[in-house]
Amino acid sequence: MNQNLPLAVLLTVLTTVLFAWSATLQHGVVGEQVVGEQVVGERSEDATGRQSLSGGQLWALVRSPRWWLGMALNGAGAVISVAALMLAPVTVVQPLAILAVPWTVLLASRMQGHRVAPALWGAVGLAVAGTGLFAVVAVRHAVEHDVFDDSWLVVGALVVFAVAGALAVVGARGPVAWRCFAWASAGAVIFGLESGLVKAAGEYVGAGSWRTSATFWIVIVMLVAGSVVATALMQQGYANGPAETVVGAMNAVGPIAAVVFGIAVLGEGAAITATAAATMVLAAALAVTGVILLSRFHPASRESEPEQAEA
Repeated sequence: MNQNLPLAVLLTVLTTVLFAWSATLQHGVVGEQVVGEQVVGERSEDATGRQSLSGGQLWALVRSPRWWLGMALNGAGAVISVAALMLAPVTVVQPLAILAVPWTVLLASRMQGHRVAPALWGAVGLAVAGTGLFAVVAVRHAVEHDVFDDSWLVVGALVVFAVAGALAVVGARGPVAWRCFAWASAGAVIFGLESGLVKAAGEYVGAGSWRTSATFWIVIVMLVAGSVVATALMQQGYANGPAETVVGAMNAVGPIAAVVFGIAVLGEGAAITATAAATMVLAAALAVTGVILLSRFHPASRESEPEQAEA
């Protein structure tokens, strides 16, 4: 399929608005579930005060019309993202998704009635700047066509799932301050992987070899299973921190995972020089730092500090 970078960028910006709206809605529904469980006296926290959604709470989310509205917005964004991925490399499309973070900050502040402090905007700016620099370098070193090996595609995907599993363990058992970020990052790396898998599936379809390719069907199974697992992980993130942190991880960690997968597995790193690689590593570090600070400076996090200190 012929590439069209300007159209891909435009479509990606549209998806960021949809994803921000979806995140704000779903975070509100999850928050109501957590508070509701605490009100009726059911155990939704462990001995350290860390929250985890139970199976019953997750099932309650599935029955919420507002949660499904969020899913519909997310699904619409995902469909548009697929179109963007067919028009440009993963290394170009994914980093631009960080624009969902400022939209989420604005939507959440309006819905929750809190003022956006300068420190919070500084954290957002750092995340956007880091991811933006990452995207610029990726665009300048983009390849025209992906080149990958079937076996490496499957192995690479399994490695990403393993990384997500490790992050989920940190989310479940790690320090309270890292819980939201870890849960969200676990879901983010899977969604980042899925961008690469969608790109690969598109290549199979374009080549006309998808019907007889066992790898293609393995990729489809991974896409379906990964979507379900990543969605559940993101809900755990919503239960443990602000929507801005979840979206920040989603759109900073996710693109980094997608680009690493694109470079290592899809052959999108052929034109990347040593200087470009070093710049991308620095930019990724800035983006992740911005998301961490976003969690630190968010009003909800600051309000919970006295309670944690008393505990």
